[in-house]
Amino acid sequence: MGKYDEWSRGDDEALLNRLGIETARRIASGELQVQIVNGVAVVKPALVTLFDKRGRRIPQMGLKRSVVDANRDFHLKQPKLDYGRLIALATERLQQGPIMSGAEFEARATAILTQVKADKKLANLLKSVHLPIVLPQMMVNDYGKVLDDVFLAAVERAYTAAFPGRPFNNYRKGDLAGNDLAGKVTIVPDTRHEQLIAKMAAGTVVGIYFPTALQGFSVPATREQMASLPDNVILSGGLDIATAMTMYPEVLARDWHTPGLDMAALQWSSADYSLFFRATDSDLNFSHRDLDVDGTYSGGLLLLGPACR
Repeated sequence: MGKYDEWSRGDDEALLNRLGIETARRIASGELQVQIVNGVAVVKPALVTLFDKRGRRIPQMGLKRSVVDANRDFHLKQPKLDYGRLIALATERLQQGPIMSGAEFEARATAILTQVKADKKLANLLKSVHLPIVLPQMMVNDYGKVLDDVFLAAVERAYTAAFPGRPFNNYRKGDLAGNDLAGKVTIVPDTRHEQLIAKMAAGTVVGIYFPTALQGFSVPATREQMASLPDNVILSGGLDIATAMTMYPEVLARDWHTPGLDMAALQWSSADYSLFFRATDSDLNFSHRDLDVDGTYSGGLLLLGPACR
């Protein structure tokens, strides 16, 4: 005898007629829960996390785009956070003048981390690698040009300092074929990434970057997540990931087994392409790729604090 041998197809239909198909699906997904109160079944929202025990996004029901399991051979390691050293590296490598003190950076980053920890839907994010970053105040009128002139230049300084003898290959550097970035990089709608640009215009910005929160999600599936994530979660693009690479090259470009980092909030040249970093044992590469699913690549998420002058 099986566990549910006495339950029939007719019982299924009767239950679904009572609940309604949409409510039944939300119960099955864990979005809603049923409690018995004084003999009465009460359906109410469930307190569920959006991220698993590794800090990876739990794919929601009805996902339209491709997702595969994260390839755990490709992983990152959480560094110890020395805020004074990190702000010195950002200032030196971004070359945007004094940004803020290490104490201010730590205080602002800690405030964001505390908010994440207190949010039951997001708290598991802290079980994945999480990197405080700081972005300088600036106007970003041409995303591609600023990314190339300021942030990728900083990445090259950081990477070659961290790994002497290894080159940084920017395959989207300006050339006669027009394969550069200026005028060709745009923010994909509904990724919330424009919030970062607005905050940078207003002042210096501190954020927490979660690089492997979406490992194994195709770029379209990564973008699709935003509709079901809280409003304060932003999809990572170029300026934030490049800043993280500038501040943490030993973490994000360690060797072949670091995941590729998708700049999923951006498209380059057309809707068919996005941008990414990929490290090997001998170099770091920046280029474009199509939007296919790959368990060794990851989109990232960003949580921001308020901009401060």
